[in-house]
Amino acid sequence: MNAPDLPSLIRADLARHAWWVIYLRYICAAAVVLGTVMLTQSMGARLDGAPLYGIAGALVAANVLYGVHLSRAARRTGGALPDAAARSLILQIGMDLFLLTLLLHFSGGVTNPLATLYVGPVLLAGFLLSVRSAYALAALALFLYGGMAILEYRLIIPHVPIPGLFAPTAFRNESFLLVALTAFCMAVGMAALISLTVSGRLRGQDAGEEESEP
Repeated sequence: MNAPDLPSLIRADLARHAWWVIYLRYICAAAVVLGTVMLTQSMGARLDGAPLYGIAGALVAANVLYGVHLSRAARRTGGALPDAAARSLILQIGMDLFLLTLLLHFSGGVTNPLATLYVGPVLLAGFLLSVRSAYALAALALFLYGGMAILEYRLIIPHVPIPGLFAPTAFRNESFLLVALTAFCMAVGMAALISLTVSGRLRGQDAGEEESEP
């Protein structure tokens, strides 16, 4: 994806948006740690927190790498780095979807209602990236979540229940899986359409301004 595909209003601030997403990810990593502590210490969930803490650490480590990449790109281009910021955002959002899938897998899988968190990265992609990239990342979210659900249902990967919090056998209930996957597809699809509709209006404004220029 090239940054010129984006509306000028978004393209001008793309580097700032990329840094904003990095800062937001630190908050998400802290939320993972805090949520794990609350689940295991206050809510009585019998859960192995090690994988979740590892995922929080991976978020922080990835953030450092994203920051180094953007800083180096800024030095090479003298601060104007929309193309590098666009590539960084694609990588960031794709990795976020993968790590979110791991987070869900180790905390109840499809029985975890936090699957709605996929909507956040999909909305970001729709607002900040090209139409092609946004749909590709939405498809990646569907593939990751659906793949996790099917692999757990087929017992190809182990289901990690959370006794005392979520129903431990729901992942083997076909009716539950159908409802969960349908709701998930609808949520991700609506997020992609809403965000692309908003960014599409900005693209329309750009086209109108270009036509009105003498």
